[in-house]
Formats: sequence, C-alpha cells, structure tokens
Amino acid sequence: MTDKRRATVGLVPHLCLWLVGRLATAQPAPEAVEVVHSQSGDSSWTLEVEPEAHRILARLDDGVTVALEIDYDGSGGDEHLVGITPILGGRRLEGAFWGSTAPLIYPQLDPEEHRLERLGVHARNGALRVRFEGGTYRILDPEGPEEPLFMEAIFRRQNDRLVVNLYGLYYLLPSQAGTRLDLTAAGERLTRTVEAGGEEGTSLVLDGSAAILTVRDDESRHLEYFDRVTRVEIDDSRFGRMELETYVERLQLQVNRQPGVAIELFELDFDHTFKDRGQRRVMSRLSIDLP
Repeated sequence: MTDKRRATVGLVPHLCLWLVGRLATAQPAPEAVEVVHSQSGDSSWTLEVEPEAHRILARLDDGVTVALEIDYDGSGGDEHLVGITPILGGRRLEGAFWGSTAPLIYPQLDPEEHRLERLGVHARNGALRVRFEGGTYRILDPEGPEEPLFMEAIFRRQNDRLVVNLYGLYYLLPSQAGTRLDLTAAGERLTRTVEAGGEEGTSLVLDGSAAILTVRDDESRHLEYFDRVTRVEIDDSRFGRMELETYVERLQLQVNRQPGVAIELFELDFDHTFKDRGQRRVMSRLSIDLP
C-alpha cells in the first residue's frame, strides 16, 4: 500500500475550525461532574482532593518524581482544560491550546457536545486508575450506540518509566516545540516532525527531513490520517521521550494555527477510528521516560 493511499493530507483554512477553537469555552460546568475517589492503605499513591479547584492531585511515593494533576471542571475558572497532566520531576506535560492550558492526556472528544459527567480515581497498591465518563457514542455519530463514552487510564511506575494503560477514546497532545513521530502504520514505518517554522506564527510538518506543509497563523490546520497504527514513538523536545503501543484502525494527526491564539500543542486524535472505521475502543500502552 502506498503512502498516498494510507495517509490523507489536508489543509483546511476555515471550515470547522471554529468547532475545535471552542475547547476553551465549551467546558462542562463543575457541578455536572460526579466524583468518586478511594485510596487503599497499601497504596503507593497519595490523593489530595481539592474540591474548590475541581481537581485531584495524585502523588506517587514522595511525589517528587511522579505526580498527576487530574482536572475535571474545564477552563471556566482557571483556563485549564479537563484531563490528566503528568508532572515528572517538576516538569508539567501540558501547554497552551486554543487560549487555555491543555494536558497531555485529554478525554473530551467534542468541545460543544461532549459533557464529562463522572470521574473515578482509585489508588490500589502501585496502580492509580482514572476514568472519565459522559455522553454516548451518538455525540460522535448519530447512528452510534447509546453506550457511554469513556476514557480509562491506569498509571504505574516501571523502573525508569511511567507506564499508562489507556482504554476507550481519547486525545494525546504533544508539543509543537520540535517533536518527531516514528509511526508504524499498515506494517510500514513513517516519520513526521512538527516544529516551529522559520517565520513567526508558522509551524512546519516534515516527512523525514523534507517539509511537506507549513501551517500559517491565518486560521489554518494540517490534517493527516494513518491507518492500522500499531506503534508511535514520540521524541518531544519539551515533554521528553514516549512510546505508544496500540492498535488503532485510524489515527488523526492535527496541527492548528490561529491568529492571536496561543497554540503550543498538536493533536493525536483517537476518536476518528470510531467516526471513520467503527472502532469503539482503543487499548494502548503509553510509556513515558522519567527524568
């Protein structure tokens, strides 16, 4: 199968960009989220629940090397989007995204329709289990099942890595500060690099060493689709090195720019595997190098 058939590239200057740009303004109200949390006596994790801030901080052991900030109220009060921010050696894996701050692991699949209704955080032994749930698959497809949409993440430390087992549908948001992706798609290896362009307000998307697209600060975006993806190696100059082992029928790469709006991250979207291929759940193993 040729690269042209496997990956579809598009530059869409205006159409539908407003929908993604509403991430910062279409977050669910804090009172809509039901929160359940627990911590066993033998847990290596310590939970610090902050109801007024609508977040939970989970610290592994002494919390110096590994901590997680779990946000569940959206950007209404603090301009921070819902999701999970790993904090590794004091380095926060998050960045500016459509005028708010977004975490690396992002569970909200539609900025206007997808309301997160329930959050569960449970610490047992060396594992921390986080589950966001709300809405149904019909948010993504009117013909979809009436089953709840969810993202589940189970965190463990394994030697010098933080390992995250992901299940459901979700986004990963690496940085645009110079990130190389080595993908295995349909049995073939592909490389993409996202970095700042030579001109202010631009981002480059490269295929190996050759630039295949410049995303300019004029309300534009780069879209690319990869089918039957089993592995993504992420070398992020800001967040560090990560490896994703998965099986996703369709993975979307999206790089956005908009005038006057801070966007430091790009998207690896797993919801298109349901929209385009009918895959309702994606099981992945994300390994993040610790400092």
